[in-house]
Order: sequence, then structure tokens, then C-alpha cells
Amino acid sequence: MPKPITLTHLPEDLTRFAEAQVAAGRFPDVEGVLEASLLAMQRRQQRHDAKVAALDAALEEGEQSGFADDYSLEGTLAKLGLGAASR
Repeated sequence: MPKPITLTHLPEDLTRFAEAQVAAGRFPDVEGVLEASLLAMQRRQQRHDAKVAALDAALEEGEQSGFADDYSLEGTLAKLGLGAASR
């Protein structure tokens, strides 16, 4: 069974921060501070993982779409209003 985390396992500055959060009434105890911190990290990781999955899917879709036969840089710039005439 894993050993429980105690304040002695945290750096001094994080210990002071956690204790200050409890003293300010934001959390009932230091465990609450740690739980909220871990939940925030978990949500951030989930958002990151979702972004990576979306990028992977977009890359796969792009790779599966093949090459554009009628592509030209000049034509694309013209469609965007950025052709040589507009410079």
C-alpha cells in the first residue's frame, strides 16, 4: 500500500501555500488543497490529451485526403485577396 503524502514530503514554499489556503478558509484542510490541485492537474491533462487527439485526427484526415491536383500558391493567395496585385 502506498505511503500517504504528508506536508513533510512537500517543499517548504508549497507547504506554506497549502497552509495559507486553509488559514484563509478556502479549504477545510491541507488534504483538500492537495485534492483540488490534483483535480486541476487531471482536468488540464484531459484537455491536453483531447487537443492532441484532435490534432492527430486532423493530420490523419489531411494525409488520407491525398494531394491536391489543382493547387497553386498564386491561386490560393488570390482567393484570400493576397495576390501579387494586392501587394
